[in-house]
Amino acid sequence: MPSTKYTRIEITPEAYRALEAEAILQEKTLKKLASELILRGISKEALDFIKKAGESKKNRRALDSSAMERAIEEIGATGMSFDQSILENMHDIIQDEGYSEGMLYAVQNTASMQRDELHRVLNICERHGLTNILAADIILNLNKIESGTR
Repeated sequence: MPSTKYTRIEITPEAYRALEAEAILQEKTLKKLASELILRGISKEALDFIKKAGESKKNRRALDSSAMERAIEEIGATGMSFDQSILENMHDIIQDEGYSEGMLYAVQNTASMQRDELHRVLNICERHGLTNILAADIILNLNKIESGTR
């Protein structure tokens, strides 16, 4: 698995030479040694903050997932088929500009039955508190949902 890349930081030349010397003495890489030294010097409050942020992100993903499942269940299958290019365009618009712009696109580019169905789907997504990205993904896959496949 590839490691995450983070923004590079700049240290003074004196600190770099000291880090290099210590890395040689401890037989460690600069990256490993610098990470260990930084984490040893960080306050307990900062470490707790990082831990809470990670937990919050996990919880938010779980909430998003269950909200998305509930929204898909409520949308259900009506058997209506949409032009895939319309769904792709709506996907991009909702993701980049939000629900209102997606609804406006539907009004301008679809017939009344499809427009009403797209509005219904977006209203369900919004009511369940889905992010623009999740709502856009549902719209993109609406033909699968409408046919009863997931």
